[in-house]
Amino acid sequence: MSTMAAPVRFRVVAPRRNAGGMLELGCLVLIVVLTLVLPFARWLVPAGETEIVAAPFTAPGWQHWLGTDEQGRDVLSRVVLGLSAGWWGVLGIIGGSLLIGTLVGTLAGMSGKIVDGVLMRITDAVLALPGPLVALLVVAALGPGLRNVLLAVTATWWPWYARIVRGQVRAVRHLPHVDAARSAGLSRLRVTGRHVLPGVLRQVVVVASLDVGSVLVLLASLSFIGLGAPAPAAEIGSMSAAGFTYLFSAPWIALAPAAVLFVVTMAANFAGDGVQERIG
Repeated sequence: MSTMAAPVRFRVVAPRRNAGGMLELGCLVLIVVLTLVLPFARWLVPAGETEIVAAPFTAPGWQHWLGTDEQGRDVLSRVVLGLSAGWWGVLGIIGGSLLIGTLVGTLAGMSGKIVDGVLMRITDAVLALPGPLVALLVVAALGPGLRNVLLAVTATWWPWYARIVRGQVRAVRHLPHVDAARSAGLSRLRVTGRHVLPGVLRQVVVVASLDVGSVLVLLASLSFIGLGAPAPAAEIGSMSAAGFTYLFSAPWIALAPAAVLFVVTMAANFAGDGVQERIG
């Protein structure tokens, strides 16, 4: 009597959720929410940045979640308003750098050797300038203020995007669909706008998303050494610097803005990694 082999049973196992991917998605959602909410920060916080709400050095509690500072101002309100100013500064720097870098990189990539060489030498010269030192020189010449710091950082940040765009343009401009558009008699401007840049901007967006955390830390660092908006304006870096005097008696004054900066920077970095994996 022959025996029949038992049928092979296949079981479909659902893949485990990628914890790293879920973390990156959550951080991306947080960054989007911050971008949408922070413009309304002044109407969401319980007090203004210079408003005295309680006795100085009031410890964190139900009324003031992060306590008050040495003047009796609400630390939570100042942290949120400082983050709002820094966040829009970051977006302004990256947006301005993307615009300048894309224009320079595209012109260099689509031009001949002479124009390409001149633009890239200028780009290399700017890349050799240290951003913080340029910010110091600009503030020394124009005076302290967030606007001057943003101009100084943007002036030294765009070359990174210019180099990336130039390399991508030179790789894309000889692809078959670009050659076909050129052969059809389209102008160079139209070929660049409709057939070259769409294949370039994806990589630039990925790089820009990875730069958000770095620019935020740079702005906070410059504010920490006194190059940001003058007091009593709320800025993450200057608040941490002022709070160091009371680090042992009222540690929340310095640690609250530092903790918020750490969390938002890490979230921006994870979000950038998520963008890189999905569209890079």
